[in-house]
Amino acid sequence: MSLISAKSIINYQLSNIKQKIYNAAFEKLMSIAVLKMTRACVFIQRFFILNLLSLNSMQTSKKKMDIPEKERGLVFQGGGSLGAYEAGAYKALYEFLSNRDKEQQKTGKPIFNIIAGTSIGAINAAVLVSYVVENQTYEGSAERLVDFWNYLSKESIVETNPFFKPWWDYWHTINGKTASGEAARRYYSAREFAVYGVPTVFYPYLPAYDNKFYDPDNTWYRYSNEPLRQSLERFAKFPIATTQEENQPRLILVAVDVAEGIPVTFDSYPKEDGSRKAEYGRFISHNDKESGFEHVIRYDKGITSDHVIASGSYPVNFDFAKIEVESYNSEATIREADLEKVTSGNDNGYRKEVRYFWDGGLMTNTPLSQLVLLHRNYWYRVRGLKDAIPRLGACIVNLHPKKQVEIPTDRDGVVNRNADITFSDRTDREEDMLMLVSDYVDLVRALIKMAEEHGVKDDRINNLLNQKTKFKGEFKRSRRYQDILEGRFQIDEIIRVNRKNDEHTISNKTFDFSSETIKLLLERGYNDAHDELNVYKTKLEKMVRFD
Repeated sequence: MSLISAKSIINYQLSNIKQKIYNAAFEKLMSIAVLKMTRACVFIQRFFILNLLSLNSMQTSKKKMDIPEKERGLVFQGGGSLGAYEAGAYKALYEFLSNRDKEQQKTGKPIFNIIAGTSIGAINAAVLVSYVVENQTYEGSAERLVDFWNYLSKESIVETNPFFKPWWDYWHTINGKTASGEAARRYYSAREFAVYGVPTVFYPYLPAYDNKFYDPDNTWYRYSNEPLRQSLERFAKFPIATTQEENQPRLILVAVDVAEGIPVTFDSYPKEDGSRKAEYGRFISHNDKESGFEHVIRYDKGITSDHVIASGSYPVNFDFAKIEVESYNSEATIREADLEKVTSGNDNGYRKEVRYFWDGGLMTNTPLSQLVLLHRNYWYRVRGLKDAIPRLGACIVNLHPKKQVEIPTDRDGVVNRNADITFSDRTDREEDMLMLVSDYVDLVRALIKMAEEHGVKDDRINNLLNQKTKFKGEFKRSRRYQDILEGRFQIDEIIRVNRKNDEHTISNKTFDFSSETIKLLLERGYNDAHDELNVYKTKLEKMVRFD
């Protein structure tokens, strides 16, 4: 082998050795880099996980902070022009609660979390909730509602006559059975509006003569409430959709389905699935497969003026309110004029149709039970709380006196007393039932605790509680015994502001939108609420605080 060949071989081997050294070093460096990158990725991953957990913890903490210890509810009755009394009462309530919240340094706390109403009470409630949503504050809401009622009022003809009341008062002093000047003013003001209407509230249709019995005394006098809708839309912005997360008040209205003869509740808060809808009628299920309630009214964008007017369409004075409804294969009462508006059924068995609604005061003139049940359903079903549901305090403004010492002896007095009893507050019975159910729940919980202390296994207790109840009723979805025990909350107090009839009251008082009467109702509502709150204030040390 030549010297040159040996040298070439040596150089080749050295080159291989260098390449192997380079490869080994590169692999070592790469492994170190990969290890560092892996560690970096793990660190980054842990960093993001910790931040995500921290964010979830903050969100959970925020949700817990969003849950108030207690909520305040306000209930407005129906009663036509008497709704001005509610505006005056609300002004006193607002002043009392806002001052109290400032004293207790509870800034940002809503004056009322829930406002429920029927008929004219629904209209008052809509004006208030709309104002708060639009302005993001309760400040100025009382003045807004008072302005609304001043806008509705109208000076009657008899109010322009300076001799009208003195003339009647003169004859009243001679014969005590003759109406006083104030009573006559209210009576003839209401008569005037019944004949000619009130420009901002209603106007009369042409009389509908009796084509059935041909009885001239059976002529049907009806009114259009379109002016009231226009007045409402002037003072309230629709649709109204609110949420608890945005610290907005909840609006609850009640109407009556004419064909079904049952109350229908409209709620501005979303349901469990995030939608807004009113569900009523029979609960449909076949072979343990649930389809839903027989009738569904969807209003995802919020409560509209149609829903509010439906709550205030009192028969026989006003026509039906029409609302589109999804019905489950029902033989609904549909006028021929609306048959063309009914669409064919869809895959889930529901079809759209036009249904007819009347004033909610026919069945629920004081919607306290709706307020209480929806309060529970929201926190229990929507928010998923089982035991820490906020307590509830409520104030009811009653327009129709339940008690009256004097027994009426004239026709107008008898008609007036009949109307007051018919639409008076019956929620004391609902309170008794709620307290009775609460006592039964306490008893069951005590028995469960006793069973656990005596060695009954949790599995047996849970299996029992997870069973479906034997009776659910025709209008309820199936539920477990556990659902009865969970979602319980405390009603701290119910304050009632009660309007009282004076010696000048008349039977047709709900039609009296005269300027003097509206002004008087605003003043008396304010004064009565102020007096009731002063009585309540003296008891604050002995009872649960209305906070």
